[in-house]
Amino acid sequence: MNWYTWTSQAAFDNWHATVIAGLGLPWIGINQNTGELEPQKQQTTAYTAVTEVSNIDWRAPVGDDIAQTYAAGLGQPSTPPPTPPEP
Repeated sequence: MNWYTWTSQAAFDNWHATVIAGLGLPWIGINQNTGELEPQKQQTTAYTAVTEVSNIDWRAPVGDDIAQTYAAGLGQPSTPPPTPPEP
């Protein structure tokens, strides 16, 4: 998994919406131990989560397979967002 950066939340949202549609999300909850469907569990509704670094820097981790399949609108390769200092 590599990090990518977008210049706006909207640019990320547009790309992410394409990924969500392509993957057929949401997915019904699945028990990781048994593999059984558990409809009462929370559904998977997003592929990844974006982090705002600044108003022109939005970063998210993206797997190589997703980056290749959904290259249109994918941000630029980046580094992980900086870790905030501890209080």
